[in-house]
Amino acid sequence: MGSLIYKYLKLRKITPFQCYLVILAGAYFLCKCRHSVLLSGFRSECVEESMSAPSYHAHSEKGLRERNEDACMAREVGGIHLFAVAEGMGGSPEGPSAAEVAISALCSGESVYAGSLADMAESFLARADDALFHSHESNPVADPPAVAMTLAIVGPGGECLVSSPGQRKVFFMPVPPGENKGPDPNDIQDSPVLHDPGAGMHEAVLPPGFLILCSDGISEFVTDDRISEIVRERGDDLEGACRKLVYEAFQNGSNDNLTMVLVRQPDR
Repeated sequence: MGSLIYKYLKLRKITPFQCYLVILAGAYFLCKCRHSVLLSGFRSECVEESMSAPSYHAHSEKGLRERNEDACMAREVGGIHLFAVAEGMGGSPEGPSAAEVAISALCSGESVYAGSLADMAESFLARADDALFHSHESNPVADPPAVAMTLAIVGPGGECLVSSPGQRKVFFMPVPPGENKGPDPNDIQDSPVLHDPGAGMHEAVLPPGFLILCSDGISEFVTDDRISEIVRERGDDLEGACRKLVYEAFQNGSNDNLTMVLVRQPDR
């Protein structure tokens, strides 16, 4: 992967010491190394039938930092849902943060909502890449902007692609069909399990349950079991679950920005 990054930086006439394009590190340069993810026995191939639309909530707070350098988004265009969490650094201290520049680029234009999910992901990440490149060109005296982008795209049939720059950035949390808030959360035997697909691009069919995208400010301070417990307890109260996780991360000593997107995939 290092050689790919070097060639890309050379193509863009950027020295390795200006490699703010490491932003999309585990995602953009791994586009050709996708993996299929199998969760609780559901199929990895795309399904033909239409599924109920997911519900979602996006939440971000600056926490103890002076400035919120995270940004997030959740939107639907033509039956395609796009979810993203961007963790940024560098860039101009005035105006939009690096993460906001990258997220704004994802929101602009609808022409990228075409082709396969992998094609869309490449288009989205390239769009964010270009926006950060031009942002630095317009203000070269500022520190080069860098963004770690976690991305999820869900199609109308439940087909899903996630792109993560590292571990514990995105989780699948399947819930048995017909279960809303679920049985007694104290019943460990019935507790749903979080699945972290890890860095890179992964394709799957999104099962009934939850898709969780979060920044380090949350995932490094709340255990998998506790994330699962809070999401399950709150059920369809997605905003309440986000706020509770942010609060718990803060109480556990998080000194970073706190950002997450929580998606509920209903039963068919």
